[in-house]
Amino acid sequence: MGRREAVSQVNVNRLGVSHAAVKAIALGVLALMATGALDRLMLGVFICVGLALGWLNTRITWSSVTRITRSEMPNKHALTVSIAVRLFGITALSLLVAFLARPSGIGIFFGLAVFQVVVILSTVLPQVKGLRRLP
Repeated sequence: MGRREAVSQVNVNRLGVSHAAVKAIALGVLALMATGALDRLMLGVFICVGLALGWLNTRITWSSVTRITRSEMPNKHALTVSIAVRLFGITALSLLVAFLARPSGIGIFFGLAVFQVVVILSTVLPQVKGLRRLP
């Protein structure tokens, strides 16, 4: 794959991530409306925090992978360390929030999980559909 093809592939994937962010915002609004109607608004707030953390994780991952793969000599170790530090930080923060703000704080995990599903559906499924069209 040439550099031009790689750049266009990156732009397509970035567009999928942007669509995932828009869908996550819509889901956050729906979560706030549903939890507000059930008199559990703080649960909805923590779901939105989880969605935001998922988006932040995706953005940091995107920039880290892009930076490392565009370097002259990509380093697998640097990528692994970046992933481990980021996942440890998000997990530790989520556990802390869930523990300190219980019972509503558990919503942060729902938000993180929902964002991961949304980002996969927004980025991977279009790629799979494109592969099916190939002869």
